[in-house]
Amino acid sequence: MALQGSGAMTLALRAALRSRLLTVALGLLGSPKPKLSLPKWRTIEEKVNITTGYTGNCVGFTGEVPRLNVTAVCLQDGPDGVRPARRVSQFPAGVTTAATWNRDLMAARGAALGQEFHDKGVNIWLGPVTGGPLGRSPFGGRNWEGFSPDSYLNGVASYLTVKNAQDQGVITCAKHYIGYEQETFRDPYNLTEVYSVFPPLVQTPISSNFDDRTAHEVYLWPFAEAVRAGTGAVMCSYNEINQTHSCADDVTLNGLLKTELAFQGAVISDWGGTWDTESSALGGLDVSMPGTGFNIPGSPAFGLFGAFFGDELTALVENGTVSEARLDDMVLRTLTPILQHQDPKTYPLPTIDVNDLNKPTNNVRRDHYTLIRDIGEEALTLVKNTGGLPLPSPASMQSLAVIGEDASASPYGATSCGDTGTSCQIENNGTMTMGGGSGWAYPPYTIDPLAAINAFVRADGPDINAHLENWDLAAAALQASRSETALVFINAYAQEGADRHNLTSFSNGDALVKAVAAVNNNTIVILHIPGPVIVEGWIDLENVTAVLIAHLPGQESGNSLVPVLWGQKSPSGKLPYTVAKDVSDWPPNNIVSDPVLAPQANFTEKLLIDYKWFDAKNITPRWEFGFGLSYTTFKFGELGLVKSFKADNTSVQPTAEPFVKVGDSGRSMYDVLYTASVKVTNTGKVQGAEVAQLYVSFPTSEDEPPNLLRGFDKLDLTPGQSGTATFELTRKDLSVWNVVDQRWEIPQGTFTLSVGASSRDLRAVLTHEFA
Repeated sequence: MALQGSGAMTLALRAALRSRLLTVALGLLGSPKPKLSLPKWRTIEEKVNITTGYTGNCVGFTGEVPRLNVTAVCLQDGPDGVRPARRVSQFPAGVTTAATWNRDLMAARGAALGQEFHDKGVNIWLGPVTGGPLGRSPFGGRNWEGFSPDSYLNGVASYLTVKNAQDQGVITCAKHYIGYEQETFRDPYNLTEVYSVFPPLVQTPISSNFDDRTAHEVYLWPFAEAVRAGTGAVMCSYNEINQTHSCADDVTLNGLLKTELAFQGAVISDWGGTWDTESSALGGLDVSMPGTGFNIPGSPAFGLFGAFFGDELTALVENGTVSEARLDDMVLRTLTPILQHQDPKTYPLPTIDVNDLNKPTNNVRRDHYTLIRDIGEEALTLVKNTGGLPLPSPASMQSLAVIGEDASASPYGATSCGDTGTSCQIENNGTMTMGGGSGWAYPPYTIDPLAAINAFVRADGPDINAHLENWDLAAAALQASRSETALVFINAYAQEGADRHNLTSFSNGDALVKAVAAVNNNTIVILHIPGPVIVEGWIDLENVTAVLIAHLPGQESGNSLVPVLWGQKSPSGKLPYTVAKDVSDWPPNNIVSDPVLAPQANFTEKLLIDYKWFDAKNITPRWEFGFGLSYTTFKFGELGLVKSFKADNTSVQPTAEPFVKVGDSGRSMYDVLYTASVKVTNTGKVQGAEVAQLYVSFPTSEDEPPNLLRGFDKLDLTPGQSGTATFELTRKDLSVWNVVDQRWEIPQGTFTLSVGASSRDLRAVLTHEFA
């Protein structure tokens, strides 16, 4: 459905959608799971109660109908672990997981997160961050919660997360839909936001203005993956979309999501994302959060974010403004996923209490620390190495300097920096494991780098000369001058509620690196960062011999780092984003910050997000998308391509995306049409893993970005060993969105397929005509 021009759904489409949902709810649930029969719901108020949220010991609940034994549904943050809660795991951030380029680890993380939310009695997990933000701007405060600004990589991670989490019984809520690409001006209700200069309800949220093709090929893509993985809920976002509130936008909710993607679950507002009851109910919102507002002990509930749905919705249904059939649709969408995945008789009750974090509770961590360590280890991305790494055996080293506040634990405690309402500028002088806001999860412990290094070298290793502070440069240089090698730990911070003000390192980090490199000829820099940083002030210094990007690794930070530092494992992470040489290399004005009553973000770069912009504009980055070095070397053979149709067998929930059918085969955009392959050989002296990346260049007539990622395969190879990387190309992988005919189609003309070790290190090429 087009985003410009007429956007309303037809009555026939709405009726078909309701019919399809009713079939699911009443016919597919199967014994012994309970079935929903709406005629038993005698009052409109009972139905409305399901659609109107409230707060309690979970961050949100749906209403209940005690007469029918319909209990409240618990909704809980966050994308990287249960929060706010104790005795849970702090998993690596989404961006860290994407940096592994390892499908198995993405799937395992989804399953482990699902287990912890399930075991805490959470019905709906408010995650993952599927594509809002996608990462249009490197300044985006919440980019780290998601996976990558590349729609394909993000989509793969989203699908695997949703599928494997829901296999554990918890319902996922893919968020934040759609075009939510900045924090500034996201929520003018909230007077605590740094950009608030107008009274509440006067300023509108930022409007993300993008065209139909950009919507389909960039921002909708990862949500399509979440939907076909079966997500039971989608969270609409704070922003406006083309001057319409996201949670009331008929075009993107009823049109793109519920019709084109055939999404059959509930659309749930972000907390404060509802601005009006009538337009939201008609526009596609199914559950308003937090409903009547936050409850204050000893006083009535008040509408901090506005009191929508509830009595207002009841009145609108009773007077016919909102049909009762639409209300039935809202209830069915909300309860159907619960009935499909959870038996109310056996599903755990919530054991969390966001109002009392010191309350005794159950431990749900299992052995997830091993997975957390593995993800952190495989995400480590070596971006410079002139001989500094791997380090020699501890027994052969005399001295080692460990420099920087990011190397050690925070004296304020593991939870001092990151949760909503804390100030990392004041409270952080410890290692950065996670960004801030509702995506932060409380770690049960943090293995900081210095603790892990000490544990590894204590038997027969070097003297450790530590300086765990960033501002006394003379003292840092003194410790570095006394050491054979200096490890310098720096970081950068990002959080919900504010966009990054710059892309430099945090807390004097750049000056710290330069001070150490001035006195130590084997300075190795480790960065814990939420996304791109500018490193031009020191990256070319001769004494900076290696640079490792560790991203945001979660609670096992130090344990994931040590094996790579000492060569027990070869680094195999690849950048899930581009690192530029200068801020001006990215598209201009991609964070709108001028204080106006109706701020507008015009997505004029259209399809050219991240590396696609750099490629199209012939801008040389510092490190390109997909880049990462190893301690070994790899050789790529010739790229092969065979026609190999395979009907879609991966869609848990088939979409209804329209497409031009070529030949007689297939009914899905996700049918496999071709398979490409390449032989990869480890030509070095140590075991290592290479990520073979497949990029597709469309016929020039289509005005697509120069190269688009359309496959990746990670191979772990011993010295001399060869393996075959394979890439299944679906119909969607080879299609473009036709805005006139409103359908996907494979264009005529010559395609170029390239495979290599990054988006700019392409080793083998072939051309083919697919249409």
